[in-house]
Amino acid sequence: MTVDTKKSIGSWDEQFDRLLHQKIMHKKGANKRQMKKYYSDQYQKTGRIPQALKLVEKGIFDGRQCSGRKPVISPSVVKRLVQMIKASADQKDDRFIFITQKARKIKTYQHCLEEEFNCTLSFHALNRCVQRENLSYFLKKPDDEANLAVATYFNPVKIFELIQVDGCTFQFIKIKTLQGIWKKPKVIEFFDTESRYLFCLGAYFAENNENSVHQFTQFLLSTPFPDQKIRFRPDNAKAFINLKRPIRELNQKYSLTPDGFYLDPDFAGNRSPKHKVHLETSHRALHNDEILLIKEFEDRIVKTEQACQFSQNKKRVITITYLDITLKEINESVFLKKYRQGHNEKSHQFSREGITQIWIPVKKFNTAMQSLKTIEFNPLDIQYLMRYGFEKNKATVSKSGTITYAKCTYTVVQGREQFSTHSSTPVKVSLYEKKLQIFEPKVDGVWLGDALPQVASIQPTQVQEKETARLQGNEVEQIACFLKQKGAHVDITRLINFYHQGLTLAKVKTLFVQHQQRYKRYTSLVTFDKDKQTAGIALFNAFLMDCERIQAPNEPAPYARYKGDDQ
Repeated sequence: MTVDTKKSIGSWDEQFDRLLHQKIMHKKGANKRQMKKYYSDQYQKTGRIPQALKLVEKGIFDGRQCSGRKPVISPSVVKRLVQMIKASADQKDDRFIFITQKARKIKTYQHCLEEEFNCTLSFHALNRCVQRENLSYFLKKPDDEANLAVATYFNPVKIFELIQVDGCTFQFIKIKTLQGIWKKPKVIEFFDTESRYLFCLGAYFAENNENSVHQFTQFLLSTPFPDQKIRFRPDNAKAFINLKRPIRELNQKYSLTPDGFYLDPDFAGNRSPKHKVHLETSHRALHNDEILLIKEFEDRIVKTEQACQFSQNKKRVITITYLDITLKEINESVFLKKYRQGHNEKSHQFSREGITQIWIPVKKFNTAMQSLKTIEFNPLDIQYLMRYGFEKNKATVSKSGTITYAKCTYTVVQGREQFSTHSSTPVKVSLYEKKLQIFEPKVDGVWLGDALPQVASIQPTQVQEKETARLQGNEVEQIACFLKQKGAHVDITRLINFYHQGLTLAKVKTLFVQHQQRYKRYTSLVTFDKDKQTAGIALFNAFLMDCERIQAPNEPAPYARYKGDDQ
């Protein structure tokens, strides 16, 4: 009998400890200590679990419910308080008088409720009720929101009238560069101000000239453009300022009428994020979705590391995830596609003319575009804009049409007529794929031509074009590539001279068809590498002799003929 009593007492102790823990686990400080001491003393004195702890098993934690007492404020008073506060902030609501924001105090509603219900109410109980029902918004609501909005909203624009461009750096992710350095990737976005439609976005390691121009070309190919003036507002960073060059070339080719297409560069001010605040606001959603990218590549997590983030002069500790992925994988991932799709195809709350409205960006954008006359760009023209993304340096074109750059001499191939033959011409050049791209020496200077290096004759085995080249070769390079495929040993300097005299790729192909059998003799009996080089040089010389024949006049001019020739 004694053993059974001990077992039952032991079970009561365990039950008491469990219920006491559930009762006080969300309490803190002195309140938690006092409550623990109170119930422990009650249990020690009576040997019974207090009734308030037994009600914890039923989910009842409130002190007044546990004791069986009625609430301080009845449900009818709470309902009327909510009506009063909401109606007092709206002049059109007749459930209660309108109260100016300055006078919306809990004391005011306390007096009104006490008169209406003929009872005494606790100020602190009413205050707790206001917090529980989330009524602070109505207490602080301005008297006239319309006038307040007029003073703060941005002027509305039409669809495609203002395009914003900016970059956003990932906050919680790092990946490796080609040099093996861990770095946070960036996203460059193009955004329509009126519809909030996100045209395109791409991930890069830096906002440099090449990346900004590359994403600009993606934007131009993303959708048909309206035949109207379009303000283009990138960030006022060095990389984006370089976009003035391709914008000017685009206008020269496609701006044909005064009221038609024209891309107007309207750059944001220095240190003025408010000039593109619509796009800046959308960046918060991108940071929230970074976790989805980590989830997508959770099997590629290398490590996590804590770091400090400063926002509004406050220090915050965050965790950065290191992922073993590449930029290509990010751009091809589901993450960026879902982010853009979610932004464009879901309804959002936006502020327009100071009033919060709800719409779906893609629907608003497509509806407006249906009534606009559109134009489309030639993809080849857009591809050639990539030459503006390379680093540019000062150089000079000599009277003879050559450029000395990086201890190498280049001969101008395309655009030779752009430069003076009487004095040297200052230009800017970009070295890409062993070829110089030549530009005007201005902030918005357009492309003038290109130049090839003056090198010794090139063997056919040295000529294999890179698959990663972003620019198509000029006609001289295409002719040289064709000749090398046929086995010729090309002297690029001599070939450029013939090109300036009118040689074209079409004429070269015609020559090889006409003299196919004779050209085969130079390569048919080759057995050694030395013979290949000799045969290639002979083939190229024979080809140039044929070029001289087709470029020379077939017969003398009429004034040079001998009179007896006609007889």
